Formats: sequence, structure tokens, C-alpha cells
Amino acid sequence: MLKKIFLLLLLSGPVLCSAGMDDRAAYLHFMNGMVQERRGNYDLAMQEYRRTLALAPGEVTVHKQALNLALHVGKLEDAARWAEFIVKTDSSSAENWVLYGNVKWAGGAIEAARGAYEKAAGLDPSNHEALYQLASISSSKEPDKAIAYLQKYLALRPEDSPDVYYQIAVLYNAKGAAAETEKNLILSKEADSFYLQPRYLLANLYEQKNATAAALGEYRELLELEGRNIELLDHVGELCASPAVSNLAEAEKYFLAAWNLDKTDPVACFWLSVISEERGDFAGAAAYMEGSRALKEDAGAVLRLGYYYTQSGRYLKAVEMLGAASKKWPDNNEISYFMALGYDDTGKTAKALELLKNVIKKAPGYHEARMQYAVLCEREGNIAEAEEHFRYLLGVNPNNANVLNYLGYSLADRGLKLEEAQVLISSAVALDPGNGAYRDSLAWVYHKRGLAAQARSEIARALKAVRDDAVVWEHAGDIYEAAGENKNAWTAFKTSWLLQKPALRAGPAAKLKAVLKKIPAPEAAELQKAYLRSFSPAGLEFSSFAKVQAKLRGKTVKFDAMLHFSPPDNFSLAVMGPLMTPLWNARLSGDRVAVDPMSLTGVDPQAFDYWAGLVAEELRAWFAGEYLGEYSGAEKECATGPLREVCLDDDRAWPVKITPLKEKKLDFLPGDYFLKNLYLFPQTLEFKMPFVSLKVTLDSEQMNFGAVNELKIPD
Repeated sequence: MLKKIFLLLLLSGPVLCSAGMDDRAAYLHFMNGMVQERRGNYDLAMQEYRRTLALAPGEVTVHKQALNLALHVGKLEDAARWAEFIVKTDSSSAENWVLYGNVKWAGGAIEAARGAYEKAAGLDPSNHEALYQLASISSSKEPDKAIAYLQKYLALRPEDSPDVYYQIAVLYNAKGAAAETEKNLILSKEADSFYLQPRYLLANLYEQKNATAAALGEYRELLELEGRNIELLDHVGELCASPAVSNLAEAEKYFLAAWNLDKTDPVACFWLSVISEERGDFAGAAAYMEGSRALKEDAGAVLRLGYYYTQSGRYLKAVEMLGAASKKWPDNNEISYFMALGYDDTGKTAKALELLKNVIKKAPGYHEARMQYAVLCEREGNIAEAEEHFRYLLGVNPNNANVLNYLGYSLADRGLKLEEAQVLISSAVALDPGNGAYRDSLAWVYHKRGLAAQARSEIARALKAVRDDAVVWEHAGDIYEAAGENKNAWTAFKTSWLLQKPALRAGPAAKLKAVLKKIPAPEAAELQKAYLRSFSPAGLEFSSFAKVQAKLRGKTVKFDAMLHFSPPDNFSLAVMGPLMTPLWNARLSGDRVAVDPMSLTGVDPQAFDYWAGLVAEELRAWFAGEYLGEYSGAEKECATGPLREVCLDDDRAWPVKITPLKEKKLDFLPGDYFLKNLYLFPQTLEFKMPFVSLKVTLDSEQMNFGAVNELKIPD
């Protein structure tokens, strides 16, 4: 094998010029040096070159080869000595002066190197290496000269145009000449579309110019070449999510592509969690953040995940994770703060207070922690401690509307310092007149001071600003009742009851019972009907995906379905099979009913058609709101109307059973109510018939319902 290498070198390698008895030995040492150099054995190669020079000290070719290797391995003294030799031996060679310049440049003698390159270019204007080196050595301080040299180089070496255009673009970019930068980058891209550096710089240039669409166009083309480049996918996603584009749906596609390549990618995990958060899907947001490798080193990522856990109801998991994080980052007050919030969410308020107190002690300027501590103290009845910290915060910022309101309301709710409380809350309202919570506080302090007219006026403003707050409606009930407006009070208490969490409904329920005694029975009945109407979505455009489960003579079948109601009386129920293939459809409009036949093994088709048609009619009647005219009783849970018997739940909040009088063998059982846009929807609509039951379960996440309940505010 070694003989073959020697043969190749003899045919293609440099020729030693001097003659003498040692020429053959020198040549063999030289050839072996080149073999060792190609193998990466640089020390052995250098030894061979030195032996060659000892035998043939005048050989310029050996000096050049040894010089280049010395530069490569950092032996600058040897390289300098050999460089001096080659230019003294042959000062007319442009190539020698280029080598000499390379050595001087490596040694830090910039001007000497420049002189050598200029001499080389003078001796041979076609020496492209000299021109390239002159461009390189001029690039930092004399970019115009560097550009001129590169343009001369390009004329000599057009095959290098992709890189040369790119280098020229870099020089123009450093000068801030955007137009010339863009021009040369485009030329580089056209010369070699697979050369990626200029394409990245071109995209970045468009970003700097705020030409986001052009930048995205370049990055998307790059993705065609580098579709598995996670960093690039993330960057394109961030551009789509930026204010300049603001297309989260488009951004999500790129982040998902990056995430599918690496489910620990911090950027993709972060953005996918943010997008899920925007949709209100905190469980999904947590699922993305759980995989991020940023959790190992980034306390901020841990806090974000903790927030998602709490928002999705996993308080214990949040506390557990934050507890581990506090051990890892014991000096991170933010982790302690959020851990305190987690303790409070899980009913460990004493621990939350202790932790917040320690945070405040270590970081007196951590105002969020101090505010939360004051809020918890107030809630736990320690008004003195709460007041101290509220006043501390006001000392830092007297115009903090939130603190002004909180302190004022805390005092007013306890009947303390009512005049000062009014001043505090009025100041908050003046700072933020549209804030419904502040208006509610002002109404409440007026109520506490016995200023009925002012209280009524302010509570009306508060309700117009925040219609979905149970506390504001309860305050409204108290204020109306104090003013002798018992019917308005009943409506307000009933609304508060509905909006309140089930565990906290006892208060408004007791007030409802008390005020009801002051209202004549016929008027109470009208109030009940008005309440049902106000929260019913009856007669409004509605559509939803749903699940349908039917039990027929011991056999259970399940289908996907789509319900659609269009006022005044158009209703359709479409049942789908696999891949959303239509299986059965009922369409009702006015007096017209069209039902597609569906054959199920073991089921009488005529019986099926009869009951299915009846179910569709009752569903249409429900969404049209026909049951609202059937219920007339206030003191009874069930009331019989012209066509149906309607029964409410024990709290008289919503219908739980509707029976058509013409077909008493059918019971319609709406249940599992939820609020959407302040309208009450039953999640389940169940029908029970002889030997048959059918349950329709609405998909609350896939409902098309745009109406928003404004809720009537008493005049």
C-alpha cells in the first residue's frame, strides 16, 4: 500500500530540484512526510520535513510544505523562518509572498501581511489568493477596499460566486447598506440555492427591516431544505405569533412540528402551552410544559407549570412541584410566593400566611406577596394585620386603586371607619371609573352608611360593568331589599345564587327564602317565570356536536351527532356513524317533520321512527323555549301547562323533568346544567320511553353559540 502512495506522490507531488548523492534519501523523507501529514500524524510529518531540509536545505518546495504545516499546528517561529527563506530565495513569486503574508498575519503583524499581499498582487494581478487575503485583512476597518478586492476576485474566480457574493453582502451589512446587502444575498442565493448562510442572512435582513412577510417567505423556503431544523421551526412559529402577524393557529403548526421532533424542546413546549392557555385549556397547557427540559434549570418554567396546575384544579400537584422547586432554588422568593398561593388553594391558609410573612421579611419590596398576605389576613378576620400592610402599600404608592379599594371595602364590610372607607373607595373609582368591582365597593359603603339612593345608583353601575359576579348581585339584593324593592331583591339574590359556587350558595339561598315571604304568591310566580326566561337560551341560534347513547331492549348503541336550532322553529338532529358518515337525520320546520329511516337489528322500524320523531319534536320544543309557557307555579316544583308537565329541581333553578301530555309514556330529563355566555344549558338531554332510553350529551367545548346574556338591570 505504501508503495502505491509513493507512486502517486511521485507522479503528482512536487519535484526536488537540487542534485547530489543525498537527493533520493531527501525525496523519500519528503514523500513520507506528506503521507504522514495526510494521515494526520503531524509530529511525524514535521520530523520528516526537517530531515528533508537537512539533506536538501535549498529546496523551496519543501520549505513551503513545512511552512504550511507549521502554520496549521501553530509553530509560528518555524513558519516565520521558512517564510523568510522562500521570499529571499525567490522574491519574484507571488505565491511566495502570499505564504509570507499568511505567516505574518498569523503572528499578528497585520501591516507586514498587508504589504506582502499587495506585493503578490503587484507581481501577479491574477493571483486570486492575494486578492482574497487583502479583502479579509481589510474587512474590519476598510470595508470598501475589501469589497473592491472581492469584486476583482470574483472576476477571476466566478465559480466561487455564491461565497463571494455572501462575503460582499456581509461587508455591506456591516456598513448598514441594506439595499446592497439584499442585492448581493439574492445573487448568492441565485448562484447556489443550497448554500444556506446567505439565505438565513437574507431572512434576518427582512426581519430587521420589519418586512415580516418577506422574512417568513425566506424561512419557509429554508424549511423545504431543512424541514427537521427545530430551531428554524421554532423561529418561524415565533414570527407567526408575533404582533406583526398575530396568527396563533399558523404558529401552532410550526411549534407542533418542532415538538413532534423533540418533545422536550423548551421553545415549542412554552409556546404550545401559551396557545393552549389562550384557549382556556389549562390541562393541555400543563401537558406541554411537563415535558420541557427547561424545567431542570429554569425556575420561570416551573412557575408557569405551577400556574397551569392551579388553573386546571390540580392544586396538590402544584404545591408538590413548587415544594421541590423551593428546595432547588431556596432563595427564589417568587417560588415561595406561588407556593403560598398553592397552600391557600388547598385549604392550608396558615401555611400560606407563614410563607408569605417570610417572603415579606426577606424581600420587603415584594409588593405582590405583601398584598396577598394582607388579603389573606383580611379574609381570616385579622383586620388589624391586613390594614397595616394595606397602608404600607399605600405609603409606597398612594394611587394604587386596587389597594385603595381593598382597604376601603375591608373596613366598610365590617362597619369600620366608614367615612374614611368611602374616601378610599371613591379615590379608587376616580382612578378607574369603569371598574365594576370598585363601583360595587362604593355602593356597599353607601349602603353601610344608610345612603340608599347613592347605593342604588352605584350598584346599577357596578352590575352594568360586571354582570357575572355573584357577590355584586348579592350586594344588589341587599341594597334593593333595604330600599323596599323586594321583587328586585329576589331577582338579584336568585342570580347571585346561580352564579355562586355550589359550596357558597347557602348565603344567597337564605336571603332568597327570607325575601320571598315579603312577596305575594302570584307575583312570586311571575318572578320565577321571569328568572327561567332570563337564563334560557330559548329561541336563539345554536348548534353543537354531541354524543348519543341509546338503549333498546337491552342493547346499547353509541353515535356521534350534530344538533342545530335556527329560530323560530327549525331544528335538525343528525346522527353519524364512523368517519362522520350520516346514518339518520330528523328535520323539523313548522308543521313539517322529515325523519330518515334507520334500521337497527332487533328493533321494530315503525316503533323506532315513532319514538325518534317524538324525541326530535321535544328537542325542538326545548330549544324553541316552549316549556317556558308551560310552567306557572312558584310554590310547586311541578306545574301542568296546556301541552306538558314541567318539574323544576328542589331549588327551582332549572327544569329537570318534562312530560308531554299527549304521550305520558315519554319523560324528558334535562340535567347537568352549565352556564355559557350567562345562559343555562343542560349538558345531558335524556329521554325515557317504554323499553327504550336515549341520552344526548352536548359537547360544551364544541358549541356554536354566539349570544351573550346581558341580564336586565332594575331601573
